[in-house]
Amino acid sequence: MKAKKGEWFSLSWDITDFHDPVSFKHFSKAPHFIYAEEDSNQIESEALNELYRLRLVSIFVTQVFVTSQHGIKVPTHYQIGKFMPGDNPSYDRWLAKYHKINFDITEYVRDKEALNQKNIYLEHAAKIIRHDMHSGINTYIPRGFKGLLRRLPEDVIEKNRLGTSLKLLSEGIDHAQRVYQGVYAFTNLVKQDSILEKEKHNLKEILQEYMRGTAYSDQVIIEELIECEVNKSLFCTAVDNLIRNGLKYNDSETKWVKIFMDKDFICIQDNGRGITKKEFVRYCRPYIRKTGQEETGSGLGLNIAVAIFDEHGFRLEPEKLEIGTLMRIDLNASDKKYIIGR
Repeated sequence: MKAKKGEWFSLSWDITDFHDPVSFKHFSKAPHFIYAEEDSNQIESEALNELYRLRLVSIFVTQVFVTSQHGIKVPTHYQIGKFMPGDNPSYDRWLAKYHKINFDITEYVRDKEALNQKNIYLEHAAKIIRHDMHSGINTYIPRGFKGLLRRLPEDVIEKNRLGTSLKLLSEGIDHAQRVYQGVYAFTNLVKQDSILEKEKHNLKEILQEYMRGTAYSDQVIIEELIECEVNKSLFCTAVDNLIRNGLKYNDSETKWVKIFMDKDFICIQDNGRGITKKEFVRYCRPYIRKTGQEETGSGLGLNIAVAIFDEHGFRLEPEKLEIGTLMRIDLNASDKKYIIGR
């Protein structure tokens, strides 16, 4: 059909072969309207070539527009002098619904594009952290500090009372390196087609090492645990998030968290307020926090812990006790067909 620049055309389609799944795919993406961006001898040719499994039932110029609930003018299938608004109420309702769905899909596509762009920014920031910051934290500063220690005589350190300052510098470097390892592991997940880097570790040893840098290590009891393939930084971060929650949302005089094995489960038990399965499912969502809480927080701790365990193929199962909560980490969840409780 000939078209002049600026004209709108309405199209109707039919499926030619109902036994062919490709026909239904074509039908789902077939355009109902075409806008002529320039003069054309056959405005529908491109659509016909792409949707070769469909039959074009009708095409006509449309000059009737309606304003959607969002204030956007859109063409309709109405034909002047033949079929106008109000002639068929059921069709009017369908058209209104169609435009709403079309608008929602457009918004979804825009949101997805915005999210993809943010992921690109995040991936670029991750590259800067992984490469540019690596040298300073893990090479230049540690080497410079070791060189300084070699050249400072003991009597100079003692005379100028530099012992405490040097100890703080050493602990600060160690802390920065451990934080960098955690950030490195997280940014690795941002990369396209990323694979979680795992090594076999004694879980008790790596958790004890991680706990040494915290102010609440004396409130955490770690019993004998198994050796398992994990990402050291991410796994310790996830367990630490559960420990923090167990100590934070806790009204007991003496607060504690205990980590132990029960068959194939790593168990994390606290004597806090406790959380039910229903609450667990709700608070696993990001930025969701219980209303009226005095404790501050971002609402991300539980969400991040669950996501990290999922990356490992583990599953977190909560059980509210008479006092506190028992969190079981199922290490064999990836072998099971269904995951219940999400």
